[in-house]
Amino acid sequence: MTCNKCDNTIDDHRYHLGYTECLDCSEVERYSAHTVYPHKTGGFVQPVSKATSNNLKRMDRRSVGNTRMAKGIYADKSWDRYLETLNNPPPPKKKIKYKKVVYNHKTYNEVYDNVLTYYDNNGYDSALDYVHNMYKKDVITMMTRTRLRNDITQLQILPKRLRKWVRKIK
Repeated sequence: MTCNKCDNTIDDHRYHLGYTECLDCSEVERYSAHTVYPHKTGGFVQPVSKATSNNLKRMDRRSVGNTRMAKGIYADKSWDRYLETLNNPPPPKKKIKYKKVVYNHKTYNEVYDNVLTYYDNNGYDSALDYVHNMYKKDVITMMTRTRLRNDITQLQILPKRLRKWVRKIK
């Protein structure tokens, strides 16, 4: 069990793995390892190439040591690039101008009489649809819609005679 290139002895473990060259003469890249954490306590070691290991360590938030690479415009620490940004600063960012949205919702008191008249003429289900359509067209707010639906439902629950009497009072 000697090396094909330098005639040094090869370790038995290396020979059983199929290698015919010693560590000094071999051109096969040495494996590196990367620890993978699929769960906070369940890590395992994955054999990868050295370049892949460095890239994974760069991206991994748990990596330690000096293999973590800088991000951003000055990642390569180039003095020339720094001077270039000083001499030619980037254009200023555009300011976003927000438009003020103005709502012209009708109040509860403005709509109440129209809805009750619609309820008297067309019935309970139609009045609820009417209120819902007013909300969909952005004529009234959700609070106004809820109050109107509650009022119509309270009237619908009452017996017919009592309902007419309540309508006369209001």
